Amino acid sequence: MIGYHLAYEDHLIGMVMTQGRTREVVNIGLGIKRLCTSSPETSVAAYAESLHHKLTPLEITFIPPTEPPDVILRRLCIILALKQAYIKAIGQPSGFDWSRLEFNFPNGTARGDGYPLQGWEFRIWQSQIAILREDGEVEHQNYQCASAFFRGMEESVFIWQAEKKELESWVQFLNIDQLITVLPKLSD
Repeated sequence: MIGYHLAYEDHLIGMVMTQGRTREVVNIGLGIKRLCTSSPETSVAAYAESLHHKLTPLEITFIPPTEPPDVILRRLCIILALKQAYIKAIGQPSGFDWSRLEFNFPNGTARGDGYPLQGWEFRIWQSQIAILREDGEVEHQNYQCASAFFRGMEESVFIWQAEKKELESWVQFLNIDQLITVLPKLSD
């Protein structure tokens, strides 16, 4: 069996996929958060504060307003992408209370309703895409991505993919033309 999950935000569409026995491929999810505020006029501090209801008190300490805006935004998006990936992997609806989950990524732990989330593999990476505008201008957009996959081991693990070579060993980036070429293979 092949298990997969699709996610998208703004101009980035992602698909996380795995292969195995039926029971082994159902708990997989992908989270994508664009590294920007909700609007150009919104400050990073105000944006982060507007999302505090999705965070736990511990997670809020990871994004103090005294940090530079790019650090606040990156940490916030890491937490939100992890939560989004896990929520999708366990099949919960969009109305799920995100504050029930706590990701202590500096210590490599995750909790749900106060209990350790055991057996999960969380992969965290950034993606950058270039968008060609009608006027010929190229806009670069950065996204924070995370995948959640239940592997059934004793502890949960966090795998950070910072090096492009490491990331390319398990992630493929396709433009729309390449995707159309590959599409018939996915439906077989």
